[in-house]
Amino acid sequence: MIDTILKEKHCVIKDSVRDWKEAIHVALEPLIQDGCCTEEYEKAVFKNTEEYGAYYVLTDDMALIHASNEAGVNDTQLAVTVLKKPVHFTEDGPDVRILIALCAKDSTSHMEGMMAIANIFGDDGNVQPILDAKSGKEIYDVFLNASES
Repeated sequence: MIDTILKEKHCVIKDSVRDWKEAIHVALEPLIQDGCCTEEYEKAVFKNTEEYGAYYVLTDDMALIHASNEAGVNDTQLAVTVLKKPVHFTEDGPDVRILIALCAKDSTSHMEGMMAIANIFGDDGNVQPILDAKSGKEIYDVFLNASES
C-alpha cells in the first residue's frame, strides 16, 4: 500500500534545521534529487506557506508538506524526514519533528498513501518509534509495518 509511494532512500534523519524554510527544503530534497518533483514545486510550497500559513502541520510532531500538483511534479511520492531537534512553523505552533513531503502528479494517485498516513498517525503507538528511529531503514520499516496493520 504505502510502499508504492514511499521508498527507503526517501527516509532520512537530520539533526536540526534553522527555520521552517530549511525544513521544507530538507523535506523535499530527496524527492527533488530523485526527479519526483522540481524546485518549482518547492517554490510553490514556500509561496503557499507565506500566503496561507503552515496549513500542513496536521498534528503535534508532524507536518505533511505539499502543494498543488500543477507546479513541477513528475511522480507521486513521499519522503519522510525525522528531525532530532524540533522546528516551529509558527511562533506559537507545536514542535514538529516528523516532516512528510508529498508530491502528487494528479488529484487521486496519492489517496492510498494518505489513508495509510492517517492510519499510522491515528495510532499514537506509531509516533514514538518514528521519533526514536536511528536510520532511514527504521523509519521506512515503521511506515511499512504500520500501514499493513
